[in-house]
Amino acid sequence: MDTINKQRNENAINKGLNKMNTLEEFYAGSGILVTGATGFVGIGLLEKLMRVCPRITAIYILIRPKTNETIKQRFKKIMDDPIYDGIKAKNPSLFSRVYPVKGDVSLPDLGLSREYRNLLVEKVNIVFHVAATVRFNEPLHVAVNVNTKGTARVIQLWNEVRYPISFVHVSTAYSNANLHEILEKVYTTSLKPSEVIDMCDKFDKTSINEIEKKILKTYPNTYTFSKNMAEQIVASKCRDLPVAIVRPSIIGASLEEPYPGWIQNISGITGTFLLIGKGCATAIRGRRDARLDVVPVDFVVDMIICTAWHVTLHRDHEVKVYNCTSNACLFKWGQMKDTMVKCSIETPLNDTLWYPGCPMIANRYIYNVRSVIPHVLPAFVIDNFLRLRGSKPILMKLLKNGNKLFTSLQYFILHEWTFQRDNCSDLARKVKMLNDSDMVKLDLRDMNWEKYVAIYLMGIKKFILKEDFNSIAQRRLSMLYWIHQITKVFGIIILLWAILYFVY
Repeated sequence: MDTINKQRNENAINKGLNKMNTLEEFYAGSGILVTGATGFVGIGLLEKLMRVCPRITAIYILIRPKTNETIKQRFKKIMDDPIYDGIKAKNPSLFSRVYPVKGDVSLPDLGLSREYRNLLVEKVNIVFHVAATVRFNEPLHVAVNVNTKGTARVIQLWNEVRYPISFVHVSTAYSNANLHEILEKVYTTSLKPSEVIDMCDKFDKTSINEIEKKILKTYPNTYTFSKNMAEQIVASKCRDLPVAIVRPSIIGASLEEPYPGWIQNISGITGTFLLIGKGCATAIRGRRDARLDVVPVDFVVDMIICTAWHVTLHRDHEVKVYNCTSNACLFKWGQMKDTMVKCSIETPLNDTLWYPGCPMIANRYIYNVRSVIPHVLPAFVIDNFLRLRGSKPILMKLLKNGNKLFTSLQYFILHEWTFQRDNCSDLARKVKMLNDSDMVKLDLRDMNWEKYVAIYLMGIKKFILKEDFNSIAQRRLSMLYWIHQITKVFGIIILLWAILYFVY
């Protein structure tokens, strides 16, 4: 009887949705659940939903408890973020519709109390599953528990929802990084998700490590592998349902919303930008001519919001996949690196440690030599000088951290992919017919990448480093330029002396 009622409800919902002419109408009256709302994409998604869809009935955000913070404290910290200042000024009553829910995707039944689970089952219509561990070097059993089993747990909850409209799972464009051309479909593997989960649950640590080593011969890290497993679970459990998988590529700072250059953390490409700007990047191992695929976070958020609408009205027998990438826009890693260096010189960061500039080298051996010799000696000397002054030595540590970051990114800088985007293109065409299509940006073909990099650097200064713009940074950079030139001259002299010494 419940199934019949559910089908009747879905038919009524679909008839109503077909008459809607705006995205705002689609979301009006709905209950939303967002997992991962404390992360970069989750915060951006929550802010945009509140700002452009004010008639949403309620937004429930799953928040994981921490030992040193209560759920209320974590929720308050989210809501106190300055990116919500515009909403607070225009429509502060919206905050009364956002509710924290104590839960954790890594726990059985999402760690939900019976009271909370019943509430979500009754009130939620649309689910955005954004939560994930994005650490590349996460142990296999941890990545599988959070990203793979966590997805299965969220799907189980959505299947219990009384009045479901749509479910959107946020994956990654690199969930099939072992392929060069990636279609908008879910790829199966020889290892089934259920087998991987069983192995991680039942095997000892040594056996799991051996399995992980074999997996890493095909996949660049446990993150991409566990996301692939999650996609297969979504595809197998959600056939014939309004369910979508959104695959963003490398997610960068915002282009426009909620503020130009908005960024929350220094992982990935943001960390690369920061190291180059601070002068701590010695060299990057990668191909200058390899295509770069980075997407602003506001583009990703817009795609997620529109996908929930699109998959509801245009569902297939298979789960729809959307490759949320910028692949159609030709911008290469070498161009990006050069633009980063240029912007870092034009708008220097405060407390820059060395003159910005680092080569991009594909050859492993040349990279090893080039990334160490010209920088380790000056860093060693400066750190010892800092010790004598009673200050904390930092340069050697920064060089080590920089090399660790670049090592984790090497696979993505040395390889390139072609992503099919048919579903994304169809989505963009359909959204254009809506009366409020101007509230989202779904096309990056007119993107000015050099301008975007400049905005990115401004965002790092403002949101990460909390720096003001002043002339002292420019004067410091001028001094570092001459130190850099003198160091190069001395390096050449020492190299020539060593050659002459060993030859004669």
